[in-house]
Amino acid sequence: MKEKLEYEGYVGTVEYDEKLDFYTGEVEIDGHIYTYEGDSLEDLQEDFEDIIDSIIAFDEMDDEDEE
Repeated sequence: MKEKLEYEGYVGTVEYDEKLDFYTGEVEIDGHIYTYEGDSLEDLQEDFEDIIDSIIAFDEMDDEDEE
C-alpha cells in the first residue's frame, strides 16, 4: 500500500482504518494541516488533489487581489 500521496510538489500521508475500511490523510501547507478522506485509494488521491487545486486557486486569487 502507498504510504504517501504526491501532487503538484506536495506530499501527504495515507492512513487506513481496517475497522472502518476507510482511508484518511493529511498534508501540511504553509503551517496549516489539511485532511482528506476516501473509501478507496483512488478516492483518497482525488480528494487530496482537490484540496491542493483549491489551495493553489485561492493563492492565485489572493495574489491577484494584492496587485
